[in-house]
Amino acid sequence: MTYHSLEISTDQLRTLVASMFLSTWVVNYPKQELDEEFEEVRNLVLKKYHETDPEGEVDYQEFADVYEVNQEKEKEWMDKYIQEYEEHTFWDQLIEKLTQKEMVDELGEEILNRPLSEEEVQKQVQIEERVAEKLEKNGLWSLTWDE
Repeated sequence: MTYHSLEISTDQLRTLVASMFLSTWVVNYPKQELDEEFEEVRNLVLKKYHETDPEGEVDYQEFADVYEVNQEKEKEWMDKYIQEYEEHTFWDQLIEKLTQKEMVDELGEEILNRPLSEEEVQKQVQIEERVAEKLEKNGLWSLTWDE
């Protein structure tokens, strides 16, 4: 295995810690088991930051031999980055799924299993714009469920 050194400032290391926290959160959130490769790198970065630890943002958990971002900093990053990400992703996925539903309703399920023609792509863009505009104007209240 080849090892590398990286010279970075304390502020850059703090940014790297935030990046590691956020990336491992995204990778591990939907899983039952932690992704060990991400966890190993995250622990190395947190350990290095803990050695400098000017803000006390990283704690060492001796019983598990791991480094963790403290709860205050974790909450700050969750509020600042993750909530915004989730909100944006929710609306993007909702628009995508509603557009897909309309495309299937109009053109049939076979469009899910093949590349779209240029005409179909243009239709998809029009539907996406219409769906996005309707959701922006009315929010979720514009959705109905007919059974």
